[in-house]
Amino acid sequence: MKIALFSDTYEEGYGGVTVYVRELSKFLINQGHEVKVFVWDSKNLTKEDREICETFPAIEVVKEVRGKAGIAPASITLKVKKFSPDLIHNHSQYTMGMHAIAISKILRIPLINHYHMYLEKIILYLPFLLQKTKKVTLYSIETFTKLFFNSGNMVITPTQVMKDYLKKIGVNKPIKVVPFGIDLNKFKALEVKKDETFTFLHVGRLNKEKNINLLIERFYEFAKGKNVKLKIIGDGPEKKNIKEFIKEKKLENKVEILGWKKREELPLEYSSAHCFIMLSDSETFGIVVLEAMACGLPIIGANEAAIPELVEDGINGFLVNIKNKDSILDKMNQLYENPNLQIEFSKNSRIIAKKFEKNLVFKSLEDIYFDLVKDKKR
Repeated sequence: MKIALFSDTYEEGYGGVTVYVRELSKFLINQGHEVKVFVWDSKNLTKEDREICETFPAIEVVKEVRGKAGIAPASITLKVKKFSPDLIHNHSQYTMGMHAIAISKILRIPLINHYHMYLEKIILYLPFLLQKTKKVTLYSIETFTKLFFNSGNMVITPTQVMKDYLKKIGVNKPIKVVPFGIDLNKFKALEVKKDETFTFLHVGRLNKEKNINLLIERFYEFAKGKNVKLKIIGDGPEKKNIKEFIKEKKLENKVEILGWKKREELPLEYSSAHCFIMLSDSETFGIVVLEAMACGLPIIGANEAAIPELVEDGINGFLVNIKNKDSILDKMNQLYENPNLQIEFSKNSRIIAKKFEKNLVFKSLEDIYFDLVKDKKR
């Protein structure tokens, strides 16, 4: 098959959606398919990236999250027509996604729209007036989301909770749940000596919706008198504010911001920690949670959005109400004080992660492609 992937970004280190698109494109190529990624240009794309990417100029419209937008209907349409794909799999919910919808209709190409993110969370980056009229803004976002995802032949969501949300707001196209796939040969527990200092680890972009200041606040309360530290891997618009908050709490010796790491470096970081912790209430899948599980880490995660579909409370970690301070501190303390519990959760994390093996998951997506193309030819 010839498969066109549409995405806002393809540069490594940008975020979960980019990780998904990069991994999917590699899998499909290895399966013998022809793949082109239609994406806004970036100076950070490598020579290898550009071999499979068709890039188009864009401007940065939401600087805080490096959000790009562009208008290039003629040039994108011509490039897609020249490639002549059997289907389009769109991973953008912004302007590149709108191009995918229009081009699929013009060229009569089957379209899959992938629901990767809650657009409701972008309200944190909108002008003050739109934040002040929150109800109207959220209604507008929901209306846009419904129209957007009713525009193609099918919708893919990474979790059941996201499927339920789309159905609730009126999306009536067929919706398939296909989680993220992980390479268990790369993400696995490594034989490394853990530091005597009990280490909590957080990985992810440093954005407002990740609730990292809340995490640091809870760690500050937990860490008093204990031999513990918190490592934060990632980069983003909130980095400066987070550093200032760490300084304000006088936690410079206990909290480290390690910046962005290449994915091949992450298994060592996961394996060196004792517990992975994430208090974000906006995860649409939680790729880093799954990576940490595959590397054998117990998880403390928010009982919100997609995290409960990865973390089984009391089995491989704890699900917490992020508004309940005492509960979070209690769960952190339980893992800190109980090595046997750490071992049990670690073993179970690895077992659960096996269900998300990359080839298994992406093969189910490939089957969906075949079925969609077959239906078109009937």
